[in-house]
Amino acid sequence: MGIQGLLPLLKSTMQPIHIKDLQGCCVAVDTYSWLHKGALSCSTDLCKGRPTSRHIEYCMHRVNLLRHYGVKPVLVFDGGFLPMKLEQENKRARSRKENLARAIEHEANGNSTAAYECYQKAVDISPSIAHDLIQVLKQENVSYVVAPYEADAQMTFLAVNKQVDAVITEDSDLIAFGCPRIIFKMDKYGQGVEFQYSRLHKNRELCLAGFTNRMVLEMCILSGCDYLQSLPGMGLKRAHALISKFKSYEKVIKHLRYSTVTVPPLYEELFRKAILTFQHQRVYDPVAEDIVHLSDIPESQDEDVAKGIATGDLDPFTQMPFQGRIANAAAGLSGTSKVKTSKPESTAHKIDLPVQKNLLTNYFCFASIEAKRKFKAPRKSPTSTIALDMSSLKDYCDSGRISCSSPSDLNSEKLSTISPHAMVSGSDSGKGATSCQ
Repeated sequence: MGIQGLLPLLKSTMQPIHIKDLQGCCVAVDTYSWLHKGALSCSTDLCKGRPTSRHIEYCMHRVNLLRHYGVKPVLVFDGGFLPMKLEQENKRARSRKENLARAIEHEANGNSTAAYECYQKAVDISPSIAHDLIQVLKQENVSYVVAPYEADAQMTFLAVNKQVDAVITEDSDLIAFGCPRIIFKMDKYGQGVEFQYSRLHKNRELCLAGFTNRMVLEMCILSGCDYLQSLPGMGLKRAHALISKFKSYEKVIKHLRYSTVTVPPLYEELFRKAILTFQHQRVYDPVAEDIVHLSDIPESQDEDVAKGIATGDLDPFTQMPFQGRIANAAAGLSGTSKVKTSKPESTAHKIDLPVQKNLLTNYFCFASIEAKRKFKAPRKSPTSTIALDMSSLKDYCDSGRISCSSPSDLNSEKLSTISPHAMVSGSDSGKGATSCQ
């Protein structure tokens, strides 16, 4: 699959090359890309299990072309399925199965052209097909290696460690892997285009000046790769703009979560795993004759660092102590949890507020005073009654605000249910007392 749309956006960094320019060099070859091209001419036979060698002949023609110009080829084969790529492999397997069914149907209906096209899409380059080519390579004394997992990582390892001088492939994933020198689109005459990672900063289609290898990798993953599907609406140009602005995928994802883009809950974790797969995939070292990582995995954390992170004293990302202001804030919060037993001060202290707050405070204070002055109690319904106590009424009359001419004339039973508005009325002007009749 590769990184969709990457090669056209790096066109200005590509230079034409002929294989003779690599005379005396050793190059790694993405063998499965050659087998797929060679299988196009005999896809029907391969799908039906009929014996054919046309795909083997195609590959050996390319091998002999390289050797003719003094180039030593090292053919690299894919190995086992990579766990991170399992979903993609299952998807491709379903597609091949569907195309095979269509091919058989078209063939039954007499549509040979459509059937041939579907057979080409249905052909599967199995390990047994690769094994047939390996037997020929042994006879021709041609170097080869079968990767533990992906040929892309294996070829990058050989190039980075100077075991080969360049890589021949059609897969743009090698740019994300950080392969230093790649030959794309090599034809049967030996013509192709050369990519050198060191020229990336001169690219004109996408400004990659200031981009680190890690930023280029994160841009490729964000736009979509075999290990992780892209988010909706996320193409290579948008991924470039986001990485250019935020510098890291963590900040990009944080930004996207606050935008209109829906980010799946596990996306960030899968992104991190994709980075680890690109950087530390297992490969075979022909010199050491051992399985190693594409790049060394950082050593385990020190015991003190691990303990500090576990106890919350160290930042798990920076592995540094948290800043003092955070510790002070925690201390302040713990202090407020204690109950204060001291009595409040009797004297009021004036609080100097900003001018804006004083104006607002004064406004609402004056509004409250004015509201109280103009406030009139709502009139009670005539049917509402209030039970009164005789002693309370007597105390109220004795206060001098009202006079009772003859308390004895009042019937206590009636008084207990009489409305206060019927008994008491007064005026703020103080014109006289009102009698209780």
